Amino acid sequence: MDTFSYCVQIGANGAVPVKVNSAQFGDGYKQVSGVGINSVAETWNLTSKGLLADMQKVRDFLTSHCVASFYWKNPWGETNIYRVKADSITPNFVTGQYVELSFTFEQAFAP
Repeated sequence: MDTFSYCVQIGANGAVPVKVNSAQFGDGYKQVSGVGINSVAETWNLTSKGLLADMQKVRDFLTSHCVASFYWKNPWGETNIYRVKADSITPNFVTGQYVELSFTFEQAFAP
């Protein structure tokens, strides 16, 4: 399995949604239970900036890993398995030779 080793901009932001089942009763009691063994799946909104030739390599990695999983060390320092969210790759051509790529990683649990 590949590893995403390209530089990303400092200031990445993420989300750590916890999936639960819940039932609210009329007397105020609420029953909560976890959903499956992987109820926490983080996402990361990231940006990578650089020269056109370098960003083409990043773009190629991103587009080829919307289906295939890869390893990435998140800002917490944890190496997990991720996939690129398919509709998240957004290029911004700052100049003709300088590109800013924004994208989202979604945690995966299998290759």
